[in-house]
Amino acid sequence: MIAILRKLFGENKEVGLAIILAALSFIILILPLSLKRPMAKYTYLVTLSPFQGASEKLKRLAETNQSNKWLREQLLKRELELIRVREALEQNMRLRNVLGFSERKNFTFIPGELKQIDPKRRDNAIKISVREDQEVTQDMAVVNLSGLVGKTTDVFINTVTVELLTSPNCRVAARDQNTRTMGIVRWESGNDLLLDNVPLRDPVFIGDTIISSGLGGLFPEGLPIGVVSDVDIPKRGFFKNIEIRPFVDFNRIDELFILKQPKETDE
Repeated sequence: MIAILRKLFGENKEVGLAIILAALSFIILILPLSLKRPMAKYTYLVTLSPFQGASEKLKRLAETNQSNKWLREQLLKRELELIRVREALEQNMRLRNVLGFSERKNFTFIPGELKQIDPKRRDNAIKISVREDQEVTQDMAVVNLSGLVGKTTDVFINTVTVELLTSPNCRVAARDQNTRTMGIVRWESGNDLLLDNVPLRDPVFIGDTIISSGLGGLFPEGLPIGVVSDVDIPKRGFFKNIEIRPFVDFNRIDELFILKQPKETDE
């Protein structure tokens, strides 16, 4: 019988299955009522039950795939968070290395995002946004990866005004990193800064690096400010005229950090 069916249907298995199901349905139809129910149950178990089991398996497989997709998404999120944490740590260490800070000083860098240029003080002040939970006060040093940017002035809930080194009101006690000569860095005009109050006898040379001296307590010691671009010895007077090219490009400020110094009781 099986050989005959194989020969009859050949490769058309779907057609053969349909004919067999139709024949079984016809047989069930003409059977007495007492035999219809057992025969129908048997036919269901033989023909349709395996497909229902396969359907349940496919459903569970789909649910498993959906669960795996969710797990992969969560894993990707955690990996991205870990990358951001690593980048923040590397950025922190890079900033410490650039600014010459040692670990024992335990400075805290509060990140700030440029919000706008102060319209009333376009050339010498900017506004940055910080998180509300950060402790920012007036007269805190502001730096970036290049060096000293300025200091904080007006502080609101999450907005801080930063007075740049290009402001006449922002002056920094500084010294020559090579010769240790002391002076005051200020801005007068243009893109360069001035190093004032340097006596004629004190050595300062073109190419020397100028850093903050730490005197006065506002700006910590060792913040890079700029490099000496010109030294002029006047015929009259008691001080040299020294120009400094700042390390910070004040027209392209992006990454900013408010420098929080540790309290004396915390050291």
